[in-house]
Amino acid sequence: MLLILPISMDTLNLMTMTIKKRPAAILLAMLLAAAVAGQKTDYGIWYEAKAEKDIWKGLRADLEASLRTNENAGNIDKFYIEPGLRYKFNDYFNAGIYYRFIDQKEKDERFHPRHRWFVQLKGTAPSVARFTFSVRYRIQQQFKTHIEDPEDAEPQWYQRVRLEIDYDVRGIPLRPYINAEMHSQLLNPNEYVADKWRSMVGIEYTIHKRHTVGLEYIYNDSRVTKPPYENLLGITYSVKL
Repeated sequence: MLLILPISMDTLNLMTMTIKKRPAAILLAMLLAAAVAGQKTDYGIWYEAKAEKDIWKGLRADLEASLRTNENAGNIDKFYIEPGLRYKFNDYFNAGIYYRFIDQKEKDERFHPRHRWFVQLKGTAPSVARFTFSVRYRIQQQFKTHIEDPEDAEPQWYQRVRLEIDYDVRGIPLRPYINAEMHSQLLNPNEYVADKWRSMVGIEYTIHKRHTVGLEYIYNDSRVTKPPYENLLGITYSVKL
């Protein structure tokens, strides 16, 4: 059950003035709004760490690990680790292949492994007025090792399309961004155009060119999970080796 926060009109007015003066406060305002959204909305926290290293001209190795919680951030939902390789063709296009090992809590309340691999293409347009637009496309296959229902034995094929706009703040190593992503099934499509819509707004701050910390708000609108709506806080760290 969600915690419903009593918010007075004076508090709302103060929040509005704060957002106008401090754009970073938008994240906090969105989280407060999400907390009072609906009774079927879950809340969770995603902790994420990334590392990347150039290993050849244009070729880069990536490693990502994440711990994700749900049920109002009181339950560990899954952990995953994801190595991959990415090749940068030029400043505007790169492609990569990745494998993700997932340890996820299933219906029996135990953790069982899942396996996912995906191919990713990303195109980035030249910056205009310090704004940058990018498109990311993924094709992924995932299969379970713990079979509870007959359909669990079939690998799941998905395509994912994400559109993103970010802004390079002048004189400060700060990158606010907003994106939206659509997940849809391949091979065995259901009645939905998209199984899941994911929206995200966040901000990243780079320290000494190599270390980056971030904070983001994520909203999931899913047709295939329960509860169907999730409000998530993402806490991220990345390093260039």
